[in-house]
Amino acid sequence: MLERLLSRWRGVALTLITVVATVWLSMTGGLSLYIHPRYFVFTSIMAVIGGILAIAAIAATPSRDEHEHGHDHGHDHSHESDALGTSTARRNNRRPRLGTRQRIAVIASTTVTVVVVVTAFVALIIAPPVTLSSAAVENRSLNANAQTVDSPIDEGETLRGRDTSSFTVKDWAAMLRQGDGEQQVLGERAKLVGFVTVDPDAPDAFILARFVVNCCAIDAAPVGVAVHQPGWQATYPVDTWVEVDGAFVTNPSASSAERVALMPTTVTAIDQPSDPYVY
Repeated sequence: MLERLLSRWRGVALTLITVVATVWLSMTGGLSLYIHPRYFVFTSIMAVIGGILAIAAIAATPSRDEHEHGHDHGHDHSHESDALGTSTARRNNRRPRLGTRQRIAVIASTTVTVVVVVTAFVALIIAPPVTLSSAAVENRSLNANAQTVDSPIDEGETLRGRDTSSFTVKDWAAMLRQGDGEQQVLGERAKLVGFVTVDPDAPDAFILARFVVNCCAIDAAPVGVAVHQPGWQATYPVDTWVEVDGAFVTNPSASSAERVALMPTTVTAIDQPSDPYVY
């Protein structure tokens, strides 16, 4: 009975868990760790609709026992010539005893169903959501999409006289890959927030990185700028969130692929921002 119930409603249970998790993340602000803010309203509405449909499926679909009872009832009336023992067994809803293999199959199926549902519940509702980190940077090319990221200024414009206090890591990474952007940013000051990841070509520098989300975390692209800080490993472990205040200079690390680096005045460890991605 338990196996049939869990097998029948496995999909409904997973749907409801997903709906509850989505609504909960939307209410607590955690949805930003998975999708772009422009999709918050749409996702929340679709989650509620999905929950309503799942509940409607539970209410509208007849149980297997009800179906079998109706079938047996009609079968008994249309076959009054059945043997007395068979008719009595049907009326008393007796079922044949399961063999050893059938019992093993029932136990295995029930176990799988319980594990799947419990795992989904723990992963989506109990476990705290996590953000993309340096491990994802290693699997996705840093600044590979920086040229396609919207630059804070148009081609041909200059930074002279502009307020750059609101520029993020994404903005500076885009600038550095736009035409003569490298020359434009030299000497410019910046105060940036990001997490520490390794510059594979320069041990005396780290990459201050963020993830740019266009749709959802699956398509998030890492962008970053080099920060020249010899001995950074002892103070700022990989994935530490920091705020760096400094100026852009020609990168002192000749081995680095980044020709411009941020020479910091201060590097301060901070807590991860409530919204770690940039858009």
